[in-house]
Amino acid sequence: MRLTVTRSATHPIRASVAAAVLYTSLLTLAIVTGLALHTNTHTTTATRVSLEEATISHRLGYLGKNASYSRVVGPAVMYIKVTGVIDSAIEDYVKSAIAEAERENVPLVIILDTPGGYLDNALNIVYAIDNSKVPVIGFVENGWALSAGTLILVCTHVAAMAPGTQIGSMQPVLYNPTTGQYQPVNESKIINPILKFLDVHAASKGRNITELHRFVLDNDNLGPQEALRYHVIDLIADNLPDLIAKLNGSVVGISSGNVKLVLDGSVEYYSPGLRVYVLHALSDPILSGLLLTLGTLIVLFTLAAGHPAMASLGALLLILGLAGSGFNPNYTALLLIILGATLLFIEIHTPGFGIIGGTGIVMLLIGIALLPVGARGFTVSPLYARQILLALYSIGGVLGAFTAFAVYKIIKVRKKSPVVWSIVGAVGEALDDLDSEREGFVFVEGEYWKARSASGPIKRGERVVVVGKEGPVLIVRRVDEASSGTQSRT
Repeated sequence: MRLTVTRSATHPIRASVAAAVLYTSLLTLAIVTGLALHTNTHTTTATRVSLEEATISHRLGYLGKNASYSRVVGPAVMYIKVTGVIDSAIEDYVKSAIAEAERENVPLVIILDTPGGYLDNALNIVYAIDNSKVPVIGFVENGWALSAGTLILVCTHVAAMAPGTQIGSMQPVLYNPTTGQYQPVNESKIINPILKFLDVHAASKGRNITELHRFVLDNDNLGPQEALRYHVIDLIADNLPDLIAKLNGSVVGISSGNVKLVLDGSVEYYSPGLRVYVLHALSDPILSGLLLTLGTLIVLFTLAAGHPAMASLGALLLILGLAGSGFNPNYTALLLIILGATLLFIEIHTPGFGIIGGTGIVMLLIGIALLPVGARGFTVSPLYARQILLALYSIGGVLGAFTAFAVYKIIKVRKKSPVVWSIVGAVGEALDDLDSEREGFVFVEGEYWKARSASGPIKRGERVVVVGKEGPVLIVRRVDEASSGTQSRT
């Protein structure tokens, strides 16, 4: 030990260098080992980040008018209007519009005027926007686009607002369709994924992440001037023609590359189909809650009272209420068609219960109306699908009209007073000589009857009229005698 100490004391510089090299080597080894362990335990995360970076290899969103581009989009502009609650119907509407805009190679403008809606549907709309092969422009032209509407706006390729409009208030809430009550959500398990979603899908389009977080955490609201100043939107336009004029010649970054908008000012409105109208009407919270309540009560009371025919009506209201509360519309359509066909089959084999057949026809018509048509992934062309639907609507309309006519006739007959058949007044022919004491046969109403005269004698072959009946024996008179008696009484 002394030797070592003495030798070290004799050569202090050499000892210090050796110690420094040894310490540096150990530290380097520890760092390398730690990095290797960290890399092994987080391989999935690293892979995910690299995939996101590889997917977004260029700037998305509004790039001005001097950026390079690979193709031209235009010259017309397709637009849709999203009003009311954002639900599954609006999701289908937006997806169908994007698919149609891609077929025509024109940009799509989504005009927003909504208080918000369901989070899942808004997220699916954003995914469809990100995958679009044409630019999707969000425009708040009138009113506001709050909550889910703001989420969609800030995730479009180009976001614009008109003067006097408003965006913000993105704190999620829980909605109870049976009570109609809303409850704000403050759980980090729900809030943090929304913040991360904005970081990924809005930041890639140049949005101000700090202000977007304030929309969620503080329910912040902005007008057009503030939104433009804080880099939440790209443009302020007075109306749709003004927006098109400002977009003309601009370059927009989308997932497939940069495209240039060459627009001539023409616009095309993409109208929602019958499916969207029906689902959107059913999605009203008041209406869907009312349908659920009435359907449940009708089913319970009719089964308890022993009238199962009316339960079919309750089942229809229940299914429509579920569809309005967010149940998958495709499953709803399939369920309605199956139940409708079943009820019609039951109606055929159990006549007299018109409510079953009527409810079955209504189920079939609504189920056909809710069938998906023209959306992404549909296996036939929209034109062919429209022809199929037109044929189905025609058949359903004819069956419904026939059923309504049959029910009308049945009700009309049931309202008539009952008619009792009587042979009195029928005219026939005497087959034998008759008088008041002697009976014989007469031929009346295609049958042979035993009869006798009501007054004088009646010869064989004379025409007689029945004036009464005593058991199986008819009381008759000659026709001329009965006519003269009637004239004298008149």
